[in-house]
Amino acid sequence: MRSKILLTLCLLTACSIFSQDCPEPKTENYKKVMSSAFAKDYKDCPVTIEGVYFKEGYANGYRKPKKVKKMYFFQCTNSDGNNNSNALTNEESGDFFVIEKDKADTVIEFQKGDKLKITGTTFIQNYFGMELSVFFIVSDIEKIE
Repeated sequence: MRSKILLTLCLLTACSIFSQDCPEPKTENYKKVMSSAFAKDYKDCPVTIEGVYFKEGYANGYRKPKKVKKMYFFQCTNSDGNNNSNALTNEESGDFFVIEKDKADTVIEFQKGDKLKITGTTFIQNYFGMELSVFFIVSDIEKIE
């Protein structure tokens, strides 16, 4: 009987420690959320950002992280429309966003330049402790005018 009570107390304590109480997603600055300096702050609780659709897909020649490998990849930029340029390939790219494939139909219809309201969390790809890329895992997305 005593061991059952102890086990119950341990389980209740573990549940309260590991459960995440997230507030409603608040709107944050795109550049801040996608910056490697701040991305860790948005990995557990959803946040909303506004961006511009750039194109579908991931960077050519790069391996997708295992955590998001089976998701649909697309790229967005800050609302100022500035893109990144790969020095090796001279290919323009945006920041990397992923969404579950069963929710991807909405994204597939977007055109380059569409303004978006995007809600989700961040994921940082690490390689031997070195931060390589920030990804935004989308839970909700809509086109705005």
